Amino acid sequence: METPQSLSRKKSIFRHFSRRGQGDTSPAPLAEYPRPPRKLQRRRTGAPTDIPTPTALLEQRTAVAIDASKPRQPKIVAHVQRVHIIHPAHEHSKSSPPLPPSPPLRVLPKALTATPFSTKPLITSWDVFLPPSQVFTLYLGFLPQNMDDKWFIYSEGPDQAGKLKVHFHRGWTGMKFAELFVVMDTKGEGAGTIVGIKWNGGEEMNWMSEEEAKYMIRTACKWTLAVDLEDRK
Repeated sequence: METPQSLSRKKSIFRHFSRRGQGDTSPAPLAEYPRPPRKLQRRRTGAPTDIPTPTALLEQRTAVAIDASKPRQPKIVAHVQRVHIIHPAHEHSKSSPPLPPSPPLRVLPKALTATPFSTKPLITSWDVFLPPSQVFTLYLGFLPQNMDDKWFIYSEGPDQAGKLKVHFHRGWTGMKFAELFVVMDTKGEGAGTIVGIKWNGGEEMNWMSEEEAKYMIRTACKWTLAVDLEDRK
């Protein structure tokens, strides 16, 4: 049987083998349930797929505004998202009406250097009906732009009686070869009638006859002005 002296001696031996500075504090108890060792895992060689890309982070970014003016009230969080609306450029053009086309201009006698009849011209009557559109085309005339344009056509009038004179010149020389005498209805729709023709029947035009002069005027009006001249039956 152990005596109280032997117990105190054993206690002193335990103190002899304990660390210094620990005092009489007892060691920390071990965990009741120790954690099992973790299983080793192989590192992934490829790039992780669960990491968000910078583009996704930018798309998920939202602006947060915190109302801190009233500290006693609950905080208010508002999510703000910016939306950019692209307006098409043609919307402005739809709002404004299109500009009207510019009216056609009348060819002036001084638009091109031209010469009068070189010899005494020949005159004869002619009866050709002209609708208003053809009268207006003859009234405007034609100005040649290049060497392929063979005719220079301009008009004078009409006067108070409705008399309109149409002059025909060569496009590249300016030589005059014919005139048309037109009487138009200035009070009605503007229709007219060719009542006569004057042409150069001299040597410069190879002694042109009446039929040849009418044929040349028909050709000039058709190919230059898109006007078909037809005799009345």
